[in-house]
Amino acid sequence: MKAAVFGATGYTGRLVAAELFRRGVDTRLIGRDEKALSAIAGAQDVRAVSLNDPSSLVDALRGCDVVISCVAPFTRFGAPVVEAAIAAGCHYIDTAGEQRWVRRVYDEFGAKAAAAGVSLVPAATDDGIPGDLIAGLVAARLSEVDTLRVNHGLFDAGLSRGTMLAFREMAASPPLAWQDGEWRETDAGAREPADFPGDGEQPSWALPGPEVVSIQRHVRARTIDATMNADLAAGAASLTDEVIAAAPFGPPEDERRATRFTMIAEARAADGTTARGHVTGGDAYGSTAVIAVEAAVRLGARAAPVGAVPPSLAFDPTEFLDALKPHGITWQIGA
Repeated sequence: MKAAVFGATGYTGRLVAAELFRRGVDTRLIGRDEKALSAIAGAQDVRAVSLNDPSSLVDALRGCDVVISCVAPFTRFGAPVVEAAIAAGCHYIDTAGEQRWVRRVYDEFGAKAAAAGVSLVPAATDDGIPGDLIAGLVAARLSEVDTLRVNHGLFDAGLSRGTMLAFREMAASPPLAWQDGEWRETDAGAREPADFPGDGEQPSWALPGPEVVSIQRHVRARTIDATMNADLAAGAASLTDEVIAAAPFGPPEDERRATRFTMIAEARAADGTTARGHVTGGDAYGSTAVIAVEAAVRLGARAAPVGAVPPSLAFDPTEFLDALKPHGITWQIGA
């Protein structure tokens, strides 16, 4: 299998490349600056391309089985890469957290990918894939689901510049929730507190969770939405161009590794019956690299449904979550 990393010189892209090298995957690094790409430890196959040159993007992906795109913010930079992947017959994964981008992948690019025999799995991140997988497992515990909520908990987090830019993009539009058979914009205000294992009750605010889009593709429910234990809209308002430019490239390694995250899925039936589960881990950026590479290896090694595919349909949920345990990511149903 040959993998490509697009945006390999970025903060997340470097971690993804390092994880591919650690696993011994034949890897091509793609970005704008050939010198910077060649300076990455382990780099052997590098390609310098421009997002404004579609043919160079397609050529760079020729011969690759799967590409992991790390070009945040994806609402601004994502489309040329997914279009090139489809044209090159290369499976596509990205590390997007932007809900509107994820919906666009499903709605705009899914049919094109299916016709080309390509699988698209956006939001292969610390929240996107685990949130989808645990939600599917929780929903399966009920005979029917009325409401399904995914609560995001992020603790002791430092942010990269790319994430800051993505947060601004996310906060620029109201969160989407699935309600009564259609997508609806909701207010970004406070929601009821969520109880996080080990951290107790936390305040929560509506979140444009990327996993909400994929969950709707495989779980039948009247309402699907997401929350976070931080006010994204208020936080993003402070992220001016000056603040982002003055920020470090990303958190230092010790700060990055100190980050913790928890994803809680809570489902409720119309009769009041409930089911609950959670995924928890540390080092959100490092975990994103592990999850994206795990997804890439699985797509490259076996047949998966084509088109834009929710994680729960692209992979066996229990098998995938269990594969993350050696990396400190654990999961549990019923707690």
